Amino acid sequence: MSAGKPLFPPLPNLPPMNFAREFEFTEQDFERIRNFIHRKAGIALNPTKKDMVYGRLVRRVRELKLANFAAYVNFLESPAGRDELEAFVNALTTNLTFFFREEHHFPLLADHVKNLSGEINVWCAAASTGEEPYSIAITLLEATGGRSNIQVFASDLDTHVLKVAADGYYAADKVNKVPAAFSCFATKIL
Repeated sequence: MSAGKPLFPPLPNLPPMNFAREFEFTEQDFERIRNFIHRKAGIALNPTKKDMVYGRLVRRVRELKLANFAAYVNFLESPAGRDELEAFVNALTTNLTFFFREEHHFPLLADHVKNLSGEINVWCAAASTGEEPYSIAITLLEATGGRSNIQVFASDLDTHVLKVAADGYYAADKVNKVPAAFSCFATKIL
């Protein structure tokens, strides 16, 4: 190969690829879904998330044996679709979590509570599978010397992940990421 000569020839200008989808999913369908999830669950979907929404909801459309996404949204908005709402919300939530995620927050929490007296109640609103509320609990126990008047409340829109959080069983590779300084508290909680 000589200097300056490309290894591969340049690619021709090709039109963008449009992959065939199993179900019709129009821009109007996407906007209806964006508005519906915002009204029902407060989730604000970015306009760039159309492919993600298709990928997460296509199983629901298929399982319900509907013709397309317009029929799915019509079903969701009807009284008959009320029971589908949970599956819809569960499909569109993102459950990224791990122990001590956003680790710079935990020293701030510890500093805030270490000199408090009385009961301490903390609500973790997006608990996912529980690693974050358990991290909060570990931090509170460590900062207060293991006081017993601490409660951490955990909630999430996705009902499937809350079951995992309530059970509190985690694979060793997840628990191994708990900082060594907190390992004594982790074994009491987990």
